[in-house]
Amino acid sequence: MTPPARLTRYQARLPQGLRNVFLPAATLIRIDKGEKRLWWQEQALVLTGDHWLAVPAGSRLTFLNQPGGDGFASRALSLHLPPPQAWCSDGPTPAARPCLTTTPALTWCFERVAEMSEVSLCQESAEAQVTSPYAELRAMGALSLLFPGSAMALSQRLADLMAQEPGAEHTLAALAPHLAMSRATLTRHLAAEGVTFAELLARVRMSHALTLLQQQLPPREVALACGYRSVRRFAERFRGHFGLTPQEYLHTCPQ
Repeated sequence: MTPPARLTRYQARLPQGLRNVFLPAATLIRIDKGEKRLWWQEQALVLTGDHWLAVPAGSRLTFLNQPGGDGFASRALSLHLPPPQAWCSDGPTPAARPCLTTTPALTWCFERVAEMSEVSLCQESAEAQVTSPYAELRAMGALSLLFPGSAMALSQRLADLMAQEPGAEHTLAALAPHLAMSRATLTRHLAAEGVTFAELLARVRMSHALTLLQQQLPPREVALACGYRSVRRFAERFRGHFGLTPQEYLHTCPQ
C-alpha cells in the first residue's frame, strides 16, 4: 500500500541545474539551506527558507539548486492522499505562482508529517497526520496549488503504482487491472491526457534515479534499481531527460 506521504532529502555542494524533474505526486518542497531558482511559466522564482514550493502531481520542474556558504539542502514531501473532496473547491483561487510564504502552523504540520518516516504508524494514523497540512493550506487559500481539481488524473494513479517499484518490468497489461480497466482502455485514457505509458514510466524511473544518486549509489547500481540492464542506456536516458550525466550530477552532491 502506498504511504500517504513520503519525504525525500536533496543536497548539493555545487550549483545543481536540472530540467524536466517529474513529480508524480502533489509535493511541498521547503529549502533548508541555500536557495532554489525555479523557472515556471516564463517566470524566474527564487525560493528560500521562508518561501516554499507547492506543485500538483504530474508537474515537471526546471531549476537550479544554489548552495549557500554551507551547501544546499531541501526536503520534498510527496503527498499521495487526496484531501476531502469538498475542500478542493473551497477557498479563494490561488495565484499562478506555485510558491507560498510559510507560517509557523504550516511548518509545524510539515515537520510532524516528515517525522512519520521515522516511526511505524498504522494507515489510519498516518492519514490523519497528512490531513493537518491540508487544513492549514486550506485556511491560507493555497490548497488548490497542490490539488487544482477534485479528481485524481489517471496518469497520476498509474505513476503512483509504478513508483512503488520503479525498477520492475511494468507493462500495460499487468497494471491495467489494478485500475479496473483493460489495456486498450488505459491506453486511450493516457492518450487523452497527452502522455504515453513509456513516457510516464521513464519519468517515474528518472525521478527515482535522482533520489538514489543523492545516496551516493554508483550509476551501475542506480541503473539496475531503475529497471535498466544497460548502464550506457541509463546514462543516455538520464542525460536526455535532465541535461547532464549521472556522473556530472553525482559531482554536485556532497561526498
